[in-house]
Amino acid sequence: MTSAVSIGPLSGYRILELATTLSGPIGAMLLADQGADVIKLESPGGDQLRNAGGSRKGVVGLATMFINANRNKRSIVVDLKSDEGRSTARALAAASDVVIQNFRPGVVERLGLAYEDIRALRPDIIYVSIDGVGDVGPDRNRRVYDTVVQALSGFAAAQSNRETGAPTTVQNAVVDKATSLTVWQATTAALLHRERTGQGQHVRISMLSVAISFLWPETMSSSTLIGEDVRAGGSMSAVQNVFPTQDGHIMVGFVGDEEFAAVARVVERPEWSKDARFSGVGQRYAHAAELNRLLADRLASRPTAQWLQLLREADAVFAPINPLNEVHLDPQVIAIGAVEEYDHPAAGRIRQPVHPVRFGASPASVRRHAPSLGEHTAEVLAELVASSKVQS
Repeated sequence: MTSAVSIGPLSGYRILELATTLSGPIGAMLLADQGADVIKLESPGGDQLRNAGGSRKGVVGLATMFINANRNKRSIVVDLKSDEGRSTARALAAASDVVIQNFRPGVVERLGLAYEDIRALRPDIIYVSIDGVGDVGPDRNRRVYDTVVQALSGFAAAQSNRETGAPTTVQNAVVDKATSLTVWQATTAALLHRERTGQGQHVRISMLSVAISFLWPETMSSSTLIGEDVRAGGSMSAVQNVFPTQDGHIMVGFVGDEEFAAVARVVERPEWSKDARFSGVGQRYAHAAELNRLLADRLASRPTAQWLQLLREADAVFAPINPLNEVHLDPQVIAIGAVEEYDHPAAGRIRQPVHPVRFGASPASVRRHAPSLGEHTAEVLAELVASSKVQS
């Protein structure tokens, strides 16, 4: 772990995180990686993810899901049910550049921590609100998690079994994480706008809108053109990428004609490149079911290692299927340094992905471990008192 002194591109900015679970915390963590001072305000019970995932014996409140979404932050415990707690939260917000919150619609208004409340204290505040399905409409107040949005947005339909048609959800919090990336980008964009104009603003991000935007370019492209004269062109989601081999599974893919021809040669069916059904991207999408069956039959005839060698020699699009607990051992993952290890003072030796962006002049870094509940309460409150004395 590097020094507590940050040289990241967001060094000097302070962010107050009023968020739990994944969408807000991961977005704030990425901002923290880039140098921002992120203060995570938690209730006396703490973020519900503190006990989600694996944990080390004898260590409470530092389970893996929390660790992986909350590095580089300071934790302060504040009881927002009390007048004193709400007053402290408002003071912290007024001393921050950004507030990120993902309470259900209406909660921050009842707490006196809504955008208008904070803007009255700091007119140039960047206030980022994250909600599940929007802050208007018939479902605005419903309880929403990632899987709810997957069902509403088309994710579950896009994952439908090709044989039975039964829909299913992606088996990870894909919408939460896509939302966190949107939070990350939107926050920096709002800060850039403030640098240019001096204006703060309210930034609203809906998980439902993020999910639809995420899916639309290829998975929902059939909904793009409107009218009776539209010719169906198939969908990229109909193309199978993972196939059984004689002793396992392999990923094989193609978009362009040259890539498809390379795969056809490897499976000893070069004539497929001349087949009208598979000539061009659109045709391969439209006849994906037939092509999937043909490829599956060929790839099942040999072991995985043999296919990997042949596909590599042909410069085709392919990959082995890495088990989750072996991804960090892949030679390419090691080569780019995508995963690092370090010692957490409470949780012990841990392994995490590095920040995904490499800055040439202002590198992101891991400066702080994921905090224990309330670890920095005294420190942050002392800074708040000192700041108020200076201002007075």
